[in-house]
Amino acid sequence: MEVILVGGFIEVIELCELCNFKIQGIIDNKLKEDYCGYPIIGTDADAPKLYDKFRKTPLIMSPDLPMTRKNIADYYGALDYTFISLISPKAEVSKSVIIGKGVIIQTGVNVSANARLGNFVRLNTKSNIMHDCKIDDYTTVAPSAVVLGRVNIGKCCYIGANSTILPEVNIGDRSIIGAGAVVVKDIENCKTVKGIPAK
Repeated sequence: MEVILVGGFIEVIELCELCNFKIQGIIDNKLKEDYCGYPIIGTDADAPKLYDKFRKTPLIMSPDLPMTRKNIADYYGALDYTFISLISPKAEVSKSVIIGKGVIIQTGVNVSANARLGNFVRLNTKSNIMHDCKIDDYTTVAPSAVVLGRVNIGKCCYIGANSTILPEVNIGDRSIIGAGAVVVKDIENCKTVKGIPAK
């Protein structure tokens, strides 16, 4: 499988290599010439003209921040690019999981039965998504976060490293859960919470 990365990020590059994806090039606004042995083929501003050459090559979105990923996906989607998910062969993903487009699941992740992952969700190393959870579009789950059963997480959220969300909690859109927080009750849209219990 040939792919193009939007954003040069070593973790995503190494995950592509692990998945035997062939990186044709990287689009990045800061990097020049090459990165990790792969050519920098342009910036976001070059995307319209790059489409003629790479229209059949799917994109992988590297950025970690949800809103950055959303803005980039909206931009490239409007140009008619396609997207592909990247799932580590060293992740444990139940056969009953529903996965949207452009999802990244890194090594050591567990996604349990009947979970649903929206478009462009990113699950970082060793995050644990338990049964019947729903994670909506563009949300990032940081390393070693634990999302327990029947949790619903809205769009464009950031779930911090080593945090825990207890069962049946609802997290509103664009909310941020601090690293190490323990969330015991519903969180409204656009809230940032931290601590044990999270406030």
